[in-house]
Amino acid sequence: MDVKQAASRLGLEEDDIYDVLELFIQTAPSDLMKLDAAYNCRNTVLAGQAAHSLKGATGTLGFMDISELAQQIMVQTREKKIEDLSRSVPLFLDRMKDLLRELQQIIDNRQSGQSTGLRTDH
Repeated sequence: MDVKQAASRLGLEEDDIYDVLELFIQTAPSDLMKLDAAYNCRNTVLAGQAAHSLKGATGTLGFMDISELAQQIMVQTREKKIEDLSRSVPLFLDRMKDLLRELQQIIDNRQSGQSTGLRTDH
């Protein structure tokens, strides 16, 4: 998916999608920290809440692989599958960090006048 498609899917003008991406870049780290801290404390309730928030945001933006991984974490937290979480949470955190870096690069490229592209295969 490209930026134009993302904007169209959300019913936004192309310029407006960049504001949405910037908001996501600014807010997602907080939920990632909550997820990481909750996981490290084995607090499945808080981990599930953080995963739920991130699932919605990534799904809305079209990053379905990451959104599905967040859904998997939500199920694992409900079922208190700590061993499964030990694999899925670090993977999710890594993929989200990669996504945030890529999105920041898209924003930076736009500001410098370079072409942008947005992948959804995370």
